[in-house]
Amino acid sequence: MNPSFSIVVPTLDNSDDLEKLIISINSQTLLPKEIVISDSSSSDKIEEALKIIHSRVPIVYLRVGRAFKLDRFLKSLSFLPFLNKIFSKLPDGRAFPYEATNAAVEKATFEWIAFLDATTIPVPSWLEDYWNFKCQYECDVVFGNTRYFAQTKFQKLLRASTYGRIGHETAPGSIIKKSNFLDGHKIMEGVRSGGDVAWKNDIKASFKCFSPSNYYLKYSNLPKNISSALKKFFVYQIYGSYVDIQHNIKDLYLGLTLLLAIIIVPKWNYFVGWDSYLFIPHITKVFFISILLIIGATFLLNRAILRRSSSRHFLINSFKVMAFILITFSIYKWNAVVAKWVEDSIWYIPHITKIYLLCIIGASFVYRGVYFPIKNKIQIGYLFPFNWIFVGVLGIALDIVKAPGYVLGAIFATFIKNRK
Repeated sequence: MNPSFSIVVPTLDNSDDLEKLIISINSQTLLPKEIVISDSSSSDKIEEALKIIHSRVPIVYLRVGRAFKLDRFLKSLSFLPFLNKIFSKLPDGRAFPYEATNAAVEKATFEWIAFLDATTIPVPSWLEDYWNFKCQYECDVVFGNTRYFAQTKFQKLLRASTYGRIGHETAPGSIIKKSNFLDGHKIMEGVRSGGDVAWKNDIKASFKCFSPSNYYLKYSNLPKNISSALKKFFVYQIYGSYVDIQHNIKDLYLGLTLLLAIIIVPKWNYFVGWDSYLFIPHITKVFFISILLIIGATFLLNRAILRRSSSRHFLINSFKVMAFILITFSIYKWNAVVAKWVEDSIWYIPHITKIYLLCIIGASFVYRGVYFPIKNKIQIGYLFPFNWIFVGVLGIALDIVKAPGYVLGAIFATFIKNRK
């Protein structure tokens, strides 16, 4: 039995990419029944382009807003009581990609939904192979698998420090029954990124799923310069923090924050002056006691009030944090406590704190410039002799810019979630 597919495509000011995508859809060995274009562009270019693009597959056009400058930012402030009336009169503005996707699925008329982005190009056998996967493994959902391609020198460095040459499990490319998607499994709205990852986690917990090992989609729209890359990852990190999908990265950023705190806090009174009104008696003890109280309060909040069952995971992470604090503080106090500041002692290690910090920085550099790219199938011949340095610098730069994005996302999430 041949399935009936509706392909859903959210778009935003990318009319140049749309024609390539429609051509690739018309080249599928298993043709869909329709293409639903969900558009929130700032102009009518996509609507006009669709009038002249030839397609054997019928195209359904859906306008879901019209982008204007700072629209998402202004709309995000609508929860403020004194601005609510003003912002409520603003035009709809651009839709977030997941809102546009949800609207397109509701508009679709056929039993099965296949997701694509305007900047992703599927291989010709995509739909046919995915239907065969569905039948062979008797699953409800088949996830997309996307590989990222690079043309310019900078894009190649960026790919090496991020996605690599491997396929990634993605929401674009996935297929699911329309009824299953609409029955409480829409993609989270109101976020720029991270909603697709949260959606996949929800789907995996609710349905039998399959993820192909080979890539079926090509993405070639990586940022073309350092400023656009830093901006993209900063914004993505804000929403990734809000969606709460990056559990491992939390440990990294928490560790970096604690490392800085452990270095600064014991020196606080020295910096501000012992006679200053900013002087804090027993500041080091207060700092460590505060950390213990925060961990304890968080544990009680999770268990007694929020009734979360993930306390075991929380305790494991807490022990990791405490171990990190203990190691760092021990190194910081090594010469004072163990060597008693006796330079002739066999236990005395000159500049031990600087050595420790340099080891952490060096290990991070090697990890981002060598280990991580090779793990993601970047060729050794590309990395050496010199490119690994640039890849490492770029990777660390992305990590640095993601840190404040993550913190801002965690702060704003409280207000955003409370008003929903």
